[in-house]
Amino acid sequence: MIKKLCNALIVCVAIVIVTFSLLITQANPAFLQNNLLSKRLFAYGLLNNFSNVIVGVLLILIGYQIKGNIKLIKKYIYIYVVNLLIFIGLFLWTRSFTTQNLYDAVLPITRNTYPVVLGAISALLIKDKLKNWFKKYKFSVILGGYAIAFTLPSLFNKDIFGLGNGNNIITAFSLVALGIACSNVGIDKLHIDKKAITLMSMGVIVNVVLALSMPYISLKAHSDFSTAYRFNVLTSISVVAMSIVIFIVGQRLKINIKIPEYTGLLALLIYSNNFIIEKIVNNNASLKILLFKSCIVTIIIVFLRRLLAKIDKREHILERKLSLNDEKTIIPWISETIVKMINYVKNHKHNLMNIVILYTLAYCSFIFMSPHFISPHMDGDSYTSIFFFVFFIKQNMLLLNFILYYLIYRFFMELQINFG
Repeated sequence: MIKKLCNALIVCVAIVIVTFSLLITQANPAFLQNNLLSKRLFAYGLLNNFSNVIVGVLLILIGYQIKGNIKLIKKYIYIYVVNLLIFIGLFLWTRSFTTQNLYDAVLPITRNTYPVVLGAISALLIKDKLKNWFKKYKFSVILGGYAIAFTLPSLFNKDIFGLGNGNNIITAFSLVALGIACSNVGIDKLHIDKKAITLMSMGVIVNVVLALSMPYISLKAHSDFSTAYRFNVLTSISVVAMSIVIFIVGQRLKINIKIPEYTGLLALLIYSNNFIIEKIVNNNASLKILLFKSCIVTIIIVFLRRLLAKIDKREHILERKLSLNDEKTIIPWISETIVKMINYVKNHKHNLMNIVILYTLAYCSFIFMSPHFISPHMDGDSYTSIFFFVFFIKQNMLLLNFILYYLIYRFFMELQINFG
């Protein structure tokens, strides 16, 4: 019981640190703008650096602990629904959003809304194949490959692999894959000699020194903080090295920190979704308030994790129908669904026909407003067909007109039924 409480406390503190760092970065308080060295600036540098280290450790632990199977797709769907609900909640709270924010919430894959979540799940889906592939190489060779891949961009300050700050699918996939590679060798039983211990210690020291010294170096070299946090990103070799060190030391000391699946995925959702962080900050730069909000976010993540875990354990009707082990296999289920759809169309053909007519009427109302059947394009210089313009560019207004016509239609239908 005590171990579980300690594990939960460590996880919660880690989430608070990551969220607090993200909120400060988004709020951009005065001490980050005035180009003056201060204690708060150096403290933020360490906080920001360690925040990325925690995310690195989290990704490695996810690959090390979570089993890869097809049920991960269901977990991703749950995360998708949670993100939509968060979007609605933040909109009701702040009363503001853009069309791009709506597209990001509805189409997360094509809009790259939370790439770290997608990268982690992608690696877990092929975990068995990755494990078999990593077995072909020694663990030292795998670590050497990772060292080269992350050292070159950090050393020359050139994003040669297009990884940016690490908030992308490739970085998440790579670090989760590293955790999968670690699960092959049994880190807790891995022999570590004095040279390895020395290198690991140097990695930690170098990371801390870089986090503290880069603001000073940037100010002296560029007269601003443009490169102050160059090594405080998830793709920095110093951050990745420290993440690996903390993970290995934790496993060697048998500090069995268990990351519940939904806790890890929800934390990654907060980390990678800029809209959530932006709305949580809500133009407030007070550090105390941001810390309080970080604690609230952590409590919400814990609550949602427990809720999703309970939902996940229950048997759903759709899941039973799609199961090939039940009496109803997938083929009869598809056939049955098609028959139900056909019967629904037959039973409601008059209503469906009215809907088609009203939509066409709404469409024609735009068409008839253009005498030459042309309309200015979005760039203002060229012209395009009014038919194309209305359907593909003004679809939102088209749907609004359709809804208005439908409400009028339903109103007169009710009048006819009640007084006819």
